Amino acid sequence: MRFNLLCFIVACVFLRSPALLSAGGASAAQLVKDYRDGLVFVEGKTGQGSGFIVNYKGQKYLFTNAHVMAGVRIPRFQLLDRSPVRVGAAVAAVAHDIVALGVLEGGTAIPCVETLDKEVSIGDPVVVLGNAEGAGVVNLLEGVIVGVGPNLVEVDAPFVPGNSGSPIIHLRSGKVIGIATYMTIRRSGDRTERVRRFGYRLDSVQQWQPVDWNRFYAEADAMEKIEKTTAEFGMLLEDFNKNGKPTRSYNSPAIRNAVDAFASTIRAASGKSDAEQGVDRLLSSLRSASGRDVREAKVSVGYDFFRRQLENELRDREEITKIFDQAIKRQKR
Repeated sequence: MRFNLLCFIVACVFLRSPALLSAGGASAAQLVKDYRDGLVFVEGKTGQGSGFIVNYKGQKYLFTNAHVMAGVRIPRFQLLDRSPVRVGAAVAAVAHDIVALGVLEGGTAIPCVETLDKEVSIGDPVVVLGNAEGAGVVNLLEGVIVGVGPNLVEVDAPFVPGNSGSPIIHLRSGKVIGIATYMTIRRSGDRTERVRRFGYRLDSVQQWQPVDWNRFYAEADAMEKIEKTTAEFGMLLEDFNKNGKPTRSYNSPAIRNAVDAFASTIRAASGKSDAEQGVDRLLSSLRSASGRDVREAKVSVGYDFFRRQLENELRDREEITKIFDQAIKRQKR
């Protein structure tokens, strides 16, 4: 997936200041002590991640990212002292990268902000309790709220993709306001980077989809194949730019079959005309394949989380298709 999936273990605490206190609020260090029974390992055969137990609308749930669950098969849920958390039915949030699992046994719920817009302001201190770089240590990643959107909260607490699933806690109230989810990096011409970090709000979810895990994982597998194919199309275009033809092996059947057919045509070509026809067929085949798997997936993908991923892939594939269209036009001149 687009994000690395990692977990928590409390071992040591590092603060940027001796004690970070907001008016009427708890220190970041105290929150670790208070909420250690609400932080959760998500571990399975295919990956690991983070989560937390929260009191959400009067019920006890284990929250984590949908992309974390997509990467962990046969998951086990454990607290930081390795005691198990037993979970029940799960739901996935529409328009959010969140999965909530009902907690049947284990753990202590962390309080949750019910209405972020009323209880939280830009500039308020926050802390992300996260396992940066998968080091097996919960770091207190301190910062402030720098932006609030309908579904997202932006913070400058320096979490990284390995913190996916960590709670973003509002220090003044001691309540969870969101779930650390992703970061963006933009590089300028002078090689400086602008990093922004976002979490999905818990209070903005309006609709939940019941999760059937067999279907959820089937859709996760389908999306992984599509993402890998998109990456291979990118490598293929690099080949064309550098060498004027494919020069490496590809795993995607759509690309591999077209490239193999092209190679056979070139080996059998008796002249320039045959070679040019081979290039024509290669470009046409790749152009046709560039969006086929995405269009087919749109018919069967049902979970909103994967549908939104699919829309991102579709935009990338549309750009790839345009490049092939331009190449075909040049070839016909």
